[in-house]
Amino acid sequence: MADNGLFEEGKVLYFDPFYFKDKVGGQKPKYYIVLKKQADEVVLATLPTSKDFVPSTIEKAHGCIDHPEINFNCYYFAAGQAVCTNGFGFPVETYVYGYRLQTHRVADFVKQAADGETVITERGQLTDEEYRAIVDCLRMSPAVKRVYRNALCAN
Repeated sequence: MADNGLFEEGKVLYFDPFYFKDKVGGQKPKYYIVLKKQADEVVLATLPTSKDFVPSTIEKAHGCIDHPEINFNCYYFAAGQAVCTNGFGFPVETYVYGYRLQTHRVADFVKQAADGETVITERGQLTDEEYRAIVDCLRMSPAVKRVYRNALCAN
């Protein structure tokens, strides 16, 4: 399997299964959002989750939830709301937490797919508006590691 543009910025992918770097998470099916493609075929990405860690005192509305006074940052996707150009929306409430951004080597994913260890499916391309909103939400938050904020600010 070649990359074939699968890991371009704004792509929503689905891994079945995804192998977690830390080995603690093991492997399980996961969505994957490419936020930034960097040199050496490395991508800055996030693994959205259905786990709701939004404090109960904060109202949830689709989009950025940022409260620097409590060091909390996430991007909230309302269930079923179209976020991709093909109409795809996450089937359940989904969250991208700023502190959970990660980098990955594309070559590792290509090898896993070629070896039959995982199946990677493109679910859609985020709309320009949705992509920009996520990036802006994360790059401005002190809850996100500085190196990742800088990467999100780079053209």
